[in-house]
Amino acid sequence: MTCPDRHLVIRPAGPCELDAVLALYNVSRATAGCFRGGDATRAEFLGSIDGEDVHVAMLGEDIVGFASVWVPERFIHHLYVSPAHQRAGVGSALLRACEARYGRPMSLKCVTRNVRARCFYAQHGWRCEGGGVGEDGPWEHWHSPPPRR
Repeated sequence: MTCPDRHLVIRPAGPCELDAVLALYNVSRATAGCFRGGDATRAEFLGSIDGEDVHVAMLGEDIVGFASVWVPERFIHHLYVSPAHQRAGVGSALLRACEARYGRPMSLKCVTRNVRARCFYAQHGWRCEGGGVGEDGPWEHWHSPPPRR
């Protein structure tokens, strides 16, 4: 997917890009202020995306966001945008690309304290339908709008 006005391209991540994706993951989580623990190691991160499709948002040569999807359940496991590129449409483009590629319904979990992320999903028509408690504290289970008819 390309956004002509910004030259944003969403495409599958290559194996040699996973270290850059890990760096983006760690900085995004650190600046969000709602996650526990320190930076994920390479092994931890690779374990967390094992078996998932990973897509990167490219602005020129720079990875400015990524999403990983557990395809059998259409579950967005990770969706992160570089702090320098937040509120610029990158997250929306990633979300649209995932919905276009995998279809609806989709779901994801969002840490309850991540108010900006919860507002983002709500603005895109997603709804909170339950939740639980995990290593980062309470989380909510969000679901995409139903498929368009």
